[in-house]
Amino acid sequence: MTKEEWKQAEEALTHFFHPVELKVDGYDITLILERVSVYQNKIMVYIGGEFRGQWMAEDCEVRRRFLQEQRHSILSGKQRAEFERLPKRRQKELREKYPMQYSCFTPQWSSFRALKKHFCANNQSIELVKV
Repeated sequence: MTKEEWKQAEEALTHFFHPVELKVDGYDITLILERVSVYQNKIMVYIGGEFRGQWMAEDCEVRRRFLQEQRHSILSGKQRAEFERLPKRRQKELREKYPMQYSCFTPQWSSFRALKKHFCANNQSIELVKV
């Protein structure tokens, strides 16, 4: 896609009910701005006109190409402060034994720039079909 096409897509996704259709490495992708909560909107990714929950749970090509990975800490802020007070050797042992983060995947993107960067990095050809 050219810079102008990316700008057209971004402009269309600032309004509700203006889907952007892309052809990405043979996949038909539809991007739509949707309301998530009262004060928050996100861009939803539909692959082939649908979204399946199994894509978030299973490690597959669709998840790697189109979904956003979110990492979260297992420890709360208070627990993290206590962890930092432990001796460095004990911290290292605990990090090796237990994971300190977990990942989850979501089809919702809060940033168009992040979506564009992820799509460009993980796909070969991106074509704008319809704005």
